[in-house]
Amino acid sequence: MDLVFSWKKKIAGQTFGATLVGNINNMKIDNVKNGDLDEQIFFGEREKAFLLASAPKNKFGLNLSYEVNKFNAGLAFTRFSEVKLLDYQATEDTADYDSFDEKIRLATDTYSAKITTDLTLGYKLSKTTKLSLGANNLFNIYPDQQDDWVEGGGYWDAVQMGFGGAYYYARLGFNF
Repeated sequence: MDLVFSWKKKIAGQTFGATLVGNINNMKIDNVKNGDLDEQIFFGEREKAFLLASAPKNKFGLNLSYEVNKFNAGLAFTRFSEVKLLDYQATEDTADYDSFDEKIRLATDTYSAKITTDLTLGYKLSKTTKLSLGANNLFNIYPDQQDDWVEGGGYWDAVQMGFGGAYYYARLGFNF
């Protein structure tokens, strides 16, 4: 289910805006029909986890905006829900563990819910030119650290907000 609530109001030459967006997902994998193929090789637990992580339980965003004269500002908060992935430990021989369930439990990497903040400030230099300064993931939020069994071969899987950290920019835009 996708949700969008939006509000915009002009007050004394200033424009205020707020938008709340979100989605709520409920994906289940009940019955894999792969015939005589080995289920753990052809759409096993690891692949199921990746598919389920592609539609996390929820994601919400609150976007606030302000404009006056030649100046504008935007502030956005994005909340990513928890994500669970199975690392390469899931492909190990089950004989190395007490049970298949123990192997899956140990292979499960849990990335907790996180909130990122984006900020942009803009100023119209002329009728056709605008300067913007901003930051994506302003406070440098990262996914939870996992073990060395992860997909990227290092400490971070690219989940939720990614693993790049903060991104700061300056942009010069032209309208003709």
